[in-house]
Amino acid sequence: MGALVLLSACTKDPWNAVKEGSWNQDRKILNIKFAGQAGLAKVEDTDASTGIINVSLATNLVEDMSKVTLETLELSYNAKSSVQRGETVDFTGSADPTITVTSETGKTRTYTIVMTEFTETILGTYKITSSRVWGGTGPEWGGGALMEPSTKSWCWYADEGHGPAAEYDDYLEFTLDEIMADGNTTGTCIHYGGVDAKHWNCLFKAAVNKEGDTDIDLHKFYRQIPVGTSTWVRDYVNNTISFTDADGKVTTGQFLSGGDYTVYEGKVLTVEQNAFQFNLSGVDDWTNIYSDYDKFVKRPRIFFVLVSPVDEIPAEAKTEGTEGKNSVEPPAPAPVFDLPGDWKVKEQWVYGGSVGAITKDQSTAKSWCWNGNYVKEKDNILTFTPSSEGSLSGTVFYGPGADGGYWDYMYVGKKAGVAVNIDCSKWYGWLPHTETTYTFNPDDITEQSPCGTVTIKISSIITYNVPILLPGSYVFLGKSALVIPEGCMALALPLADAPSSDAAYQWTDYDRFVNSPLLYVMVFEKQVPSE
Repeated sequence: MGALVLLSACTKDPWNAVKEGSWNQDRKILNIKFAGQAGLAKVEDTDASTGIINVSLATNLVEDMSKVTLETLELSYNAKSSVQRGETVDFTGSADPTITVTSETGKTRTYTIVMTEFTETILGTYKITSSRVWGGTGPEWGGGALMEPSTKSWCWYADEGHGPAAEYDDYLEFTLDEIMADGNTTGTCIHYGGVDAKHWNCLFKAAVNKEGDTDIDLHKFYRQIPVGTSTWVRDYVNNTISFTDADGKVTTGQFLSGGDYTVYEGKVLTVEQNAFQFNLSGVDDWTNIYSDYDKFVKRPRIFFVLVSPVDEIPAEAKTEGTEGKNSVEPPAPAPVFDLPGDWKVKEQWVYGGSVGAITKDQSTAKSWCWNGNYVKEKDNILTFTPSSEGSLSGTVFYGPGADGGYWDYMYVGKKAGVAVNIDCSKWYGWLPHTETTYTFNPDDITEQSPCGTVTIKISSIITYNVPILLPGSYVFLGKSALVIPEGCMALALPLADAPSSDAAYQWTDYDRFVNSPLLYVMVFEKQVPSE
């Protein structure tokens, strides 16, 4: 126990050096900034007693270079400086000014401040001369291209001269407002409309839209430099320039000097004087690879605006400029389909035939095929009467019309080489001749059923779920189109899952109407109630 006491008494307190401060000989400048300074200062410790501080000062923003305020100063722990924050430094002497930093233990390092006069290189006036888009899905498979948008005139909604080339007489004017606290520069950019007072409207044509039938607004990609007046910020740490438009939208890119820039292996953009580069956030579209649509709309990667410095902007080019039509008009609202009411038979079409011989025929135009009274169908009325709960359900009745009769659906036997007529009511007499019920299913949407379906109860055990066709053109079974006129609708009843394999009847009326009918389409015209 005594040995332990003796050993304990000889042990030094490891915190004594910390408490006394004898350990701290550090004497560094960690961060420094002067009024009018652009970017970050570069501080270098040359040796144990000297160092160099390189700073860039915008002398035109400093009122008196003999009294430049030290705005920011961060030193090593507990170190002292010969110049304090808020004091001034004289940059007008014959020798470079100095700052001495003293450590807690009294060690010193003297920093020499080397000042270079800062010039914001973007200041001045420029003419926009051209633009380029590097884009495309799968450039490793040949899907990428470096293109000038104006050379693809068919892609753009360029009415009244507002295509991509509308920018090529535009001018940009950059002025400096201040150097910010973080050393970045900021100012004002004015984007003039040129002599023609027109800007690109950034609208991709509906005719080239592979996934819709409307124009496509691409401002998010190609309106990177705002029109009119905006604020710019030059970030010297990240080497970027950002624009903020009047609505607060921010776009960020880079300012390039002249030279060759490789966007991809074998794809080089030559910048003659200057350009703005903006990286875009498109998404791959392997379905439409190799198309202009993919490169401009789905997978644009980089947008370049090429500019040339000019001494001054012509007075006639300092126009406000407009984009003309610069937004996509919303699609016209879909017509409201009103099923209840009276619908008179207008046309009847049959798609039918054995394998390889499917054709379309208007059943009532083939008078020699039927027993003569098919004309009774032409004044029949299909009436939908909504229930008290609404038009999604109710009663339906297929009435005989003014002549009081129905088509008997009898095919002339001798046309089929038989002695008696053939009853085809199982194909064409499917609408109930007595009042029954219906259910309208507007959400049952498919390409061939754009307005939903209607379920019609034929008997206590049979119902048909039939697509409703609105006015327009439809192609069935890969054959000729059927046009549903305005003011009409059609019911398309599938009669068989597949065509007959019996080639003996191919290309005959009997084959289409009796042996292998595949689809029966009844076109109805809405009747306007008389007042």
